Amino acid sequence: MLRKRTLLLVLLSIALLTGLTIQAANQTLEVWIMQTGNPAGAEKMFAELNKEFTKAHRGVKVNVSWIPWTGAQQKFLTSIVGGMAPDLAELGTTWNPDFAAMGALEDLGPYVEKWGHGADLLPALVESATYEEKLYGIPWYAGNRSVYYRKDWFAKEGIKEFPTTWEGFVEVAKRLTKDTDGDGKIDQYGFSVNGASQHEFMPMIWRNGGEIAVNTDKGWKATIDTPEAREALQKFADLYLTHGVSQEGSITWNVLSSRKAFETGTQAMIIDVAPLVPKFLANPNLKDNFAVAPVPYFKEPASFIGGSNMVMFTQSKRKALAWEYLELLMTAKYQMAWADAVSFFPGRVSLLEDSKFSNDPYLSVFTGQMKDGRVYPANPQWGQIENARVLLKMMQQIMMEKMTVETATTEAAKTMNIIFGYSED
Repeated sequence: MLRKRTLLLVLLSIALLTGLTIQAANQTLEVWIMQTGNPAGAEKMFAELNKEFTKAHRGVKVNVSWIPWTGAQQKFLTSIVGGMAPDLAELGTTWNPDFAAMGALEDLGPYVEKWGHGADLLPALVESATYEEKLYGIPWYAGNRSVYYRKDWFAKEGIKEFPTTWEGFVEVAKRLTKDTDGDGKIDQYGFSVNGASQHEFMPMIWRNGGEIAVNTDKGWKATIDTPEAREALQKFADLYLTHGVSQEGSITWNVLSSRKAFETGTQAMIIDVAPLVPKFLANPNLKDNFAVAPVPYFKEPASFIGGSNMVMFTQSKRKALAWEYLELLMTAKYQMAWADAVSFFPGRVSLLEDSKFSNDPYLSVFTGQMKDGRVYPANPQWGQIENARVLLKMMQQIMMEKMTVETATTEAAKTMNIIFGYSED
């Protein structure tokens, strides 16, 4: 009898273990990652990550899908409505509050608390992932902007240092705007005032001690019509209107336009992101002739921080497993590997001090500005404001002198408050 009972227990144990193995083998994590400018490098990193993860989780599979940025929001919405959302996904920082508000994202606060590295996450991106005091995303990678300038042109003009004040910046831009071939027409411009790229001009409001919008007891309220905001926007527009340091067509320029002008030798200074460093170093006409500097400010330094967060969807049936995958993704090993692949920066503060960045004359400028990082309002309606091009239209009206800065900002603030649902009543 004892032998029969023992044999029965053994058989039950084998059946239980077999069942668990089959169950594990049926687990497939669905991970959506946005397409990058370096698909080969990105795919290689995730292949290594998945190999390590599946080795430690026998029978588990990871399916990584590469999602184009164009149409991505609609794809996410369709998957959520259809009950087919992935377990994990990369979300642009300005999308995070919108999906959190609709209840699609898992609160990661409890997971991060157990993880123990929450204090090491980049504060600006934590803010972007926070909605109603809960954390709905993990800062994965970050990007900000600095000034690229032609140091060879600086040397020809006898300019020894890059200016740190706005007044100094304006003077340098004016000195570098000139007719170089003597035909009576300007063919070299000091700075590109991109009227169709808000990431260059909106941070100027922060640099003048202002805010774009504030969260009040009545909800989010636009503050781009305050004196600080108006002064900052006017000074930026004056580079084009008064000082004439930017091409006439730059009213409608975006970053692609200014990059081309910088590469073709008609632009002395542009504001842009870190992934351009390797591109410019590979350009024989630029590799020895450019440098990078912090963006000058009026009253206080500030740097717009973009990038992406990793989120977990509430529909996931494998939340514990998904979190383990996130933990591995957020290790120093894979944070740095992703930084190498996409030329952006880790979402963990301690890694920004790595010698890869601190010893690099270009990248150290970008990481040095991270401490002053800011993000756009973490509001579910912010995406609607961007999609309606409220801020771009405002700046272009100012630059075309169709509206004064007072009128343009008043109208833009009204539109923003309607979208926010804000009312003084």
